[in-house]
Amino acid sequence: MMGAAPRGRRGKWRRAKSRRKLQRAATKDPGPKTLDPDQAVRCDEPDRLLLSALKYWEVERDLIEERLDATRSAPATS
Repeated sequence: MMGAAPRGRRGKWRRAKSRRKLQRAATKDPGPKTLDPDQAVRCDEPDRLLLSALKYWEVERDLIEERLDATRSAPATS
């Protein structure tokens, strides 16, 4: 008879303790998350794909401007 009652209490105690742990874990503030040194460097360095695209469009713009200058300065043949 006595064996059944302590088991019930032990079960409640374990549940209550785990609930307290969950509540305590939820209220703890982990503070600001720190980045890996590698990630911090990657965030600061410019995107290589973006730089490549900018260089490409700069060359394209220069070529278009050269063509426009050439057509404007060419004598009209009509």
